[in-house]
Amino acid sequence: MYTIEMLTHYLQDLCDTFKDAICVTDAEGICVLVNKRHADLTGIKKEDILGKRVQDLVHLGLFDTVINSSIVTSGEPISQVQKLSNGKTLHLDGRPIKDAQGNVLFVVTILRDITTLTALRSELATQKELLETLQNNAFDQSELKAPLIMQSKSMQRLCAEALAIAETDVTVLLLGETGVGKDVVARRIHRDSRRARAPFVKVDCGSIPENLIESELFGYAPGSFSGASRNGKAGLVEAASSGTLFLDEIGELPLPMQSRLLRVLQDFEVMRVGATSPKPVDVRIIAATNKDLEREVDRGRFRSDLYYRLKVAVLRIPPLRERKTDIQPLAESFLTYYAARYKKKMQFSAGALEALTQHSWPGNVRELENTIQGVVATAHKTVVEAEDLFTIPRSSSGSSNFDFRLPQIDGRSLKDLMKDIEQTILTRGLEKYGSLTEMAKHFKMDRSTIFRKVKEMERMGRGEKLIGHRGRPSKKEIERREMGR
Repeated sequence: MYTIEMLTHYLQDLCDTFKDAICVTDAEGICVLVNKRHADLTGIKKEDILGKRVQDLVHLGLFDTVINSSIVTSGEPISQVQKLSNGKTLHLDGRPIKDAQGNVLFVVTILRDITTLTALRSELATQKELLETLQNNAFDQSELKAPLIMQSKSMQRLCAEALAIAETDVTVLLLGETGVGKDVVARRIHRDSRRARAPFVKVDCGSIPENLIESELFGYAPGSFSGASRNGKAGLVEAASSGTLFLDEIGELPLPMQSRLLRVLQDFEVMRVGATSPKPVDVRIIAATNKDLEREVDRGRFRSDLYYRLKVAVLRIPPLRERKTDIQPLAESFLTYYAARYKKKMQFSAGALEALTQHSWPGNVRELENTIQGVVATAHKTVVEAEDLFTIPRSSSGSSNFDFRLPQIDGRSLKDLMKDIEQTILTRGLEKYGSLTEMAKHFKMDRSTIFRKVKEMERMGRGEKLIGHRGRPSKKEIERREMGR
């Protein structure tokens, strides 16, 4: 017959049969029993823990927390997560053993390895954050409206260079005026790279508010700031991991964010707002700008170290006016796309194609696309004529607007550009209505305001008087019109 003494004698052997680790401590926190699994799990030998206070082991850095003292104080079971110095994560389930008076004599703690489970949960949480980021920003992975046109020799050379660069993983810097198609070239590089099946994430650095750009780009840890998601959020850099991050208008990126981006390029890791440790990212950077970054560096508006990190493979995309042979095929591609979209059948007349080729297109491919889209959307006939391209239809009141081309925008302030447009409108208005009084009436402005603007325009160096006695066209202006100048 088995006795209590025999059971006590074999207690250690009994505990060693459990698959979970067991640790028994007394009311002072001194370890009085551990099983074999405990040593296997924690890496601490039995002789190194028996007779020791578990609180002292925390001070030695072997554990990051213990629950014994809390159970002794409360007399209630407690569960908690413990991290070991060997990198493992354990779930602690501690329960008190009490005497007849209810005093805690011992604490029995069951330890289970949840390292793998914790890693899986972390991975699932990260994937969920990335998915939410991708969904919230609605990244367009679809085909482009029109192919990358390569009729001109300059574009053929550029596409050949882009293909060679795509086969590598180097950082790319795309330079060119607004609307030349930097986005199209960036997508082509991504499509021809080994990352083609991974995300292509576009970030417009100039459109994100400065107070949000850090969290949008780099994400944030749980509870980083008021209003933040309690689960944290992945940034756009993380969302592009394994794929391509396209930073459009990088010249607009604030200086503090430039230093953060430099870390991504140097170390390929990202630090979320409020986080204490970085996350590795495998991402290719393609940046684009219409600014002269060297000049921005000289002015202190762009970090020189970031500039040289970006200036690895540089592609300069020529403006549309320098590759006129691309205009017609581009226009026809846009016409085909928008005609199908709006369920219409349309084609260009010979005169329309000539007008398209002769136009300077200061807004480049974007201006061309918007022009074709507008023509198709408002068309009531199947053939697009030259006058349909650059003339704004009459308004419902019967008065017409004016046909004029936008001024060149390179290197000029918005104020100067708007002044040029205003001068063109005033000149055409005076031609059409014949006097300042009539022009003020149709423009719905005070005559004195119109007069002041015209006189200011003359003082700015137009070279001739536009108005004469009582606000009518000057003699020189009348002669100019008669000569058809």
